[in-house]
Amino acid sequence: MLGFLIKAAEKGRLSHGYLFWGGDNQEMRNTAFKLAEFLKTDPFDILYIVPPKKKTEISIDQIRELKKHLSLSPYNSLYKFAIIDKAELLNRNADDALLKTLEEPQGNTILIVIAPSPDLLPKTIISRLEAIRFKSESLDKISDKIIQTEHIEILKKPLNDIFKYIEKTSKNCKENKDDKEFFNILDSWILWFRGKMLSDNKYASAVKEIQKSKEIISNSNANPRLVLENLILCINNY
Repeated sequence: MLGFLIKAAEKGRLSHGYLFWGGDNQEMRNTAFKLAEFLKTDPFDILYIVPPKKKTEISIDQIRELKKHLSLSPYNSLYKFAIIDKAELLNRNADDALLKTLEEPQGNTILIVIAPSPDLLPKTIISRLEAIRFKSESLDKISDKIIQTEHIEILKKPLNDIFKYIEKTSKNCKENKDDKEFFNILDSWILWFRGKMLSDNKYASAVKEIQKSKEIISNSNANPRLVLENLILCINNY
């Protein structure tokens, strides 16, 4: 994908906004920074946005900062550059603010939005970005590696059984002093719901909620057991 973007740059055909999706998050992020490097963008002219530590969303204040960044003339570069990583975690107010920014693109500016799937972003935002799909392993291959059947089967059981399963997992994690099993469960659920998104977009909301739960466990002192129990109550209707 970097080669495609470099050719576009050489021909003067870079877009103001791109959506990178479908591939490994680290690869997509690296491609964004390598494009900035190819364009000889000074670090001062690059703004990287991701949910702050101990936060699970990208806020409107961060998008306001982005808008201000892009409105200024480049410090020592041809372009002002901005990257929004994990854009599926934009909250509603941030979505609205980003849309207004995209509706009024500045001169030499490039904005790259990174998300697992376009279905996790508002259509109004997607329509104003040039989407670039990165290659990834097929869902079936990924599922074979990550999805554990017991994690999926538990979703089909009554709430009491699910809560007992979460309680058991919590005890195991405490004994091992490692929350890895919670992340295994969440990764399985994300991939399972993403697969269902292929036939019904309503499951995008479930994916968002699961990803937010991962961020909470990763970036805060919240009790993972309570996080999963609250998550189950949110996604139970799916």
